[in-house]
Amino acid sequence: MIQSPTTRSARATSLRRRALTAAALVAASAFALTACAPSTSGDAFASGDTFDVVLLGAYSTPPDPDVNYDGPGLNIIQNTYEGLVSYEDGNTTATIVPRLATDWTVSDDSLTYTFDLRKGVTFHDGTDFTADAVIASFARRTDVDAGPAYMVADVTSVTAVDDYTVEVTLAAPNSAFLDYLASPFGVKMISPTVLTEQASDDFAQGYLTEHDAGTGPYELGSVTTGQSYELTAYDDYWGDEPEFSTVDITLSENASSVQLQLERGEIDAVLGDINKTSFEDYSSNDSLDASTFANFTTQTLFVNPQSTIFTTVEDRAKLFTAIDTKTILESSMGELEVPTTQLFPAGMLDASLDDQGVAYDPTALASLAESGIAAGKTIRIGYAGSSPDGKAVADELGADLSSAGLPAESISYGAGTIYSLADDLAAAPDLVVMSVFPDAGHVDAWARILYTPSGGLDLLAAEVPGLTDDLDAALLAGDDEPYGAIAQKVIASKYWFSTGSLQTTTVTRSGLTGIDDARNLLEYNVLHFAALGNA
Repeated sequence: MIQSPTTRSARATSLRRRALTAAALVAASAFALTACAPSTSGDAFASGDTFDVVLLGAYSTPPDPDVNYDGPGLNIIQNTYEGLVSYEDGNTTATIVPRLATDWTVSDDSLTYTFDLRKGVTFHDGTDFTADAVIASFARRTDVDAGPAYMVADVTSVTAVDDYTVEVTLAAPNSAFLDYLASPFGVKMISPTVLTEQASDDFAQGYLTEHDAGTGPYELGSVTTGQSYELTAYDDYWGDEPEFSTVDITLSENASSVQLQLERGEIDAVLGDINKTSFEDYSSNDSLDASTFANFTTQTLFVNPQSTIFTTVEDRAKLFTAIDTKTILESSMGELEVPTTQLFPAGMLDASLDDQGVAYDPTALASLAESGIAAGKTIRIGYAGSSPDGKAVADELGADLSSAGLPAESISYGAGTIYSLADDLAAAPDLVVMSVFPDAGHVDAWARILYTPSGGLDLLAAEVPGLTDDLDAALLAGDDEPYGAIAQKVIASKYWFSTGSLQTTTVTRSGLTGIDDARNLLEYNVLHFAALGNA
């Protein structure tokens, strides 16, 4: 989006905050379990109207849609709130579909979006959903001014045409605007009655820490912050009635204990990072259903622009061709990650526009070693210590390099360190392996974050001259063609190499239906509980 320098700076700060949890897949503890307990009969699992799910890891951010910028919190927010539009659940392409808006049009100058609102919708406090709620919800997103606020930075006005028609006007054309509305972190509709009655001096943030004010299929019940959250089905929901009347969400950092709970039939599902060995073990247990679903989370290799080893474009290009991505991912990740040839998340853009053009050359590693590029040096490969996929790939890559005569070591970095590597590039590793997911299914939501120093996830501060201006211009264009040129600029720099697409992994009891329809391409380790049922 076209942003002032102040807005860009604010967005970079907020993205770094999100990066500490969601964007880099460090929100959950490593689910490095072994399925060693005896298998459990499917009859031992409850088949009633309560669904018990454990989220591995920590989560203490308020489940307030204008505050939450963490992946785990989406398990609460996406089930209690709704936006005007959303990405279609169960679809492996980022398709925007109606939600609380049934239709919309865009003016010829691309500045005004007119939304027809769904009738017969009520908030959980009984307030009717009308244009007044849209106006109040957009205003609150700006007033709260937390991480997701940048998504509406270009909005200049929100006006009611009538009770069920609303116009949103932008300062400049922005081809990513609908994607930002559809984003899991996009503007959600909040009861204007609650916002008025519970306003206090913080725009109702205190109230929405332990209550909700949405229109979703579930409403928030009892809350013990950071420990447990109860969701109860909303009786007057406008859509299909959920089969499970209650969802009990529990947080746990004791992976071994959770494993036993699942295998004994005491809980219905576990959401969290799962390594290859554990996934294969769970897949072999007839009482469990371990499955994957496509996701925009993409593993990327970052190259330090101040590396004393990979100092030229030619050196970096040779490194990329020397990496046997297919074999490395098969060995370290199995079916949890799919190799990609695209720069941007696979499927975000037509593959012909962002193909990286990297073909594996089995002679390239030996050639690099013979060139003396790393003589007397050790190639350092960094990864986030709490990211099992990062460690697995960094270790495998390091082993390949070392076996070819290029001494290498993988180095674990804590969340507070890996996002500040750019502060001292001379001390930073030569390479970093990191998995990232975008806020939305639009190229701008990926490219601006990863490939510009102001974006928040340009971990090693590599820079492509003029790229920010190119991204600004692309938002005005309204088609994908400019992003092909942007992709080629980034690819030519050889500072970034996208290696694979991580898959969402879900482990549940057997006999559960609707799992694919409960998952979304833009949400990692999240379930939409209203889609689930018993066979």
